[in-house]
Amino acid sequence: MTTTYGERRRVHREYVDVVARFGRDGAIEPVCVVWKDGRSFPIDEVLEPGSFGAMARGRQTARYRVRLGRHETDLYLERLAARPEVGEPEALRWWVNAFDQVKQGHAPEGAPQP
Repeated sequence: MTTTYGERRRVHREYVDVVARFGRDGAIEPVCVVWKDGRSFPIDEVLEPGSFGAMARGRQTARYRVRLGRHETDLYLERLAARPEVGEPEALRWWVNAFDQVKQGHAPEGAPQP
């Protein structure tokens, strides 16, 4: 991924802990994201609730658009199909897109430096 000012960023899945509310109607509402270093970020608003797409390669993914303070981001819930042949039950995992180290490019003259 390349930003406006020529920075190159690699994106990867970062699995996170999520505190969620499960409604009587079966709806899942994420409430708080907990990063692997223990920092927690309360979700102020679910802007777009997720719904699972079609099963592909044994998994389905639901995308939730959420607001954490003034920052909007996507939070994903992944449903892994059961694999009874190897004794694995169905599983649910939450993840976000995380960015690796930034490689500096050349910003246009007058552009703010990161």
